[in-house]
Order: sequence, then C-alpha cells, then structure tokens
Amino acid sequence: MLRRLVTSGSRALLQVPAAAAAAAPAARGVRAAAAAPAAAPGKPVLPSQAHPLPDQLFRAIELEYRGHDPAVLKSYTQFLEQVCTNLSVTRGSVKVLPYVRWVQPLLRSKFVHKKYKLHYETRTHITRFTIHDVTGSTASTFLEYIERNIPEGVAMRVEYEELLPLPETITGSPYWKK
Repeated sequence: MLRRLVTSGSRALLQVPAAAAAAAPAARGVRAAAAAPAAAPGKPVLPSQAHPLPDQLFRAIELEYRGHDPAVLKSYTQFLEQVCTNLSVTRGSVKVLPYVRWVQPLLRSKFVHKKYKLHYETRTHITRFTIHDVTGSTASTFLEYIERNIPEGVAMRVEYEELLPLPETITGSPYWKK
C-alpha cells in the first residue's frame, strides 16, 4: 500500500508545531514503556530494552526545485548527485522540464501614452530529481542536509511515496488467508 505526502517550501519538513514536538517523545516513551519487558522494582527500563518502532520505508522521494538561473540549478543537481554517492542512496532520474515564461506588459508612463509599453519577463526553470528505496532515517538525514545547503533563490518541493503494510481489514479477511 502506498501513501503519498507532498510538502512545499524549502523548510516545510523541518517545522514541527511545539505541541506536536512535545507530545511525540512522550507518546513514544509511553508506547515503548508499555511494550517493554517488566523490570525489577528498583531498576529503570533502558531504551535498549524497549521494543523500537519500525522505520519508515520510502519507495521514491521526488525533489522538484525551481529557480531563475539554469546554471545554479545545474550546479545544485551535481551537488545532489554527489550527496547520493556519499550516502549510498540509489539515485533515480534527473529531468529538466521546460521553463515557465511569465510576461507582464506595463505602460511606460503612469497615465498617458498608451501605445508605449514595456514588457517584463521572468523565466522559471524547473528540475526534478528522484531517489529510490530509502529508509526514513536516511531520508530525513538526506533532506536535512540538502535543504540546509540549498542555494539562494531556489525553491524546493518534496514528494514521498511511502510503503505501508496492508490494513487489517484486508489481511484479516478469509479470502486473504486462502
């Protein structure tokens, strides 16, 4: 079963609400303590004795980054390839998409001379970079590192494809057990 998660912005993955950040370790501790073997009354339960939660598995993580300078995007693509090599991450395809052209005609003068216009144009270049078969801890390390080293004027969008076990409603059915 796949679950897709899309986040936008270069710092979207790093920002966690304070209430959620405070509640997450407490919930994990309670869950781990409940699943941990019974300890002697005087001994505390060590984290190594508790059952760890399983790591997430991602089939693919797609990075889409945009900027106005194609040379900067090409340099950043080389940086991402080097990071994948150093972290032993399976690199997928790199697609350079057609740029998006935006033209805005404006009058040269504020009120008169309607036939004298200026045309302002911006071009947004887009590149997609894909990595395959990554665990959750490797993905978080990879994304943290590349987002901290993103060049000035480049925006990034991250899309996950997470692998999940089949739900109990499917695996518990009599047709599944046959």
